[in-house]
Amino acid sequence: MDEEGFRIARPVGWSRSTVPSQFGIDVVNYRSPGGEQRLQVYQIAESSPEESFALYLSADTTKPDGFKKLDLRPVHDDGFTGRRLEYVADTLSGEPDLGPWHVYDERFVAQDGLIYAVAAYGLDKNGGQDELELLTSALKGFCAPYSCDPAAID
Repeated sequence: MDEEGFRIARPVGWSRSTVPSQFGIDVVNYRSPGGEQRLQVYQIAESSPEESFALYLSADTTKPDGFKKLDLRPVHDDGFTGRRLEYVADTLSGEPDLGPWHVYDERFVAQDGLIYAVAAYGLDKNGGQDELELLTSALKGFCAPYSCDPAAID
């Protein structure tokens, strides 16, 4: 169980840090020891995953350098309903300049009825396969804050 109250499957040995959020829980980042991968969890302020991605993809929102959208699709996996954005970027704010980066960002309605995002970031060495596996594993173990049995530790 994370300090923010949610549960998520994540690799052993990764560091944890947080950034204050203007909405909901703090933004939680788990990073691989070498800094080549990151798993991020945060709460969405918009009323739906669709609205959240429409805002993010709008011309009004600043994107990372070299941002290129690869895919945006609805998802209905592991009991979650939402949308998944796949993109690449040359650089990411707060990350080492190791790019290009491959990102899967999934925003979904969770068990508590609120909207969360889980994003997996990594180097674009193999077309994002590692990041997709990281994301899908993380989501299989995700439970919204205080919505799951605390005895079921991640």
